[in-house]
Amino acid sequence: MVTATQAAGPDARHAVFLPRGGVLLALVLVLFAGLLGAPAAVADGTELADGTELADGTELADGTESPVRPGVGDYACDDPAKVYYGNHRLFQRPAVVDCDRVYASIPEYQEILRRRLTDSDPHYHILLQKATKRFSAAVKKMARDSNHDLVAQSGAVRKAKDSAGDVPDRTDEVVRALD
Repeated sequence: MVTATQAAGPDARHAVFLPRGGVLLALVLVLFAGLLGAPAAVADGTELADGTELADGTELADGTESPVRPGVGDYACDDPAKVYYGNHRLFQRPAVVDCDRVYASIPEYQEILRRRLTDSDPHYHILLQKATKRFSAAVKKMARDSNHDLVAQSGAVRKAKDSAGDVPDRTDEVVRALD
């Protein structure tokens, strides 16, 4: 096995640990992918090996349409951090909610506001945890009842194709689902 010091010298901040022969295997895989004309790796950075940037439905230099992210279908998630339920890469039936309106309907969150608690108060964290559990359970219940495979904050999901329907706002259903 090649150690970090052997691979990159004493300043081995970005060392790669490969077993002997692993370098040869990696080289063969890269060459094989190049022979097939496959892109090196298409990650969420959405850039091909040749530097072509991908965006859902964008036309590439060779006149073909860029590939849509795997499993997205008619919709695209622009901000995965705002997804409350489901997988932002694999969805076909999204819905959006206004989390501020939902939290405003949760009794524990109302108590935080009423008592003007801050994050330095111990009760704040207990109440916020309870409110978050209620929010998550209500979102999950609404998603299952309405057959949605992704629920996100309003504005986090958009149509990727013109033929797709509008993303429904299910805030009222989530408020009704609160226990």
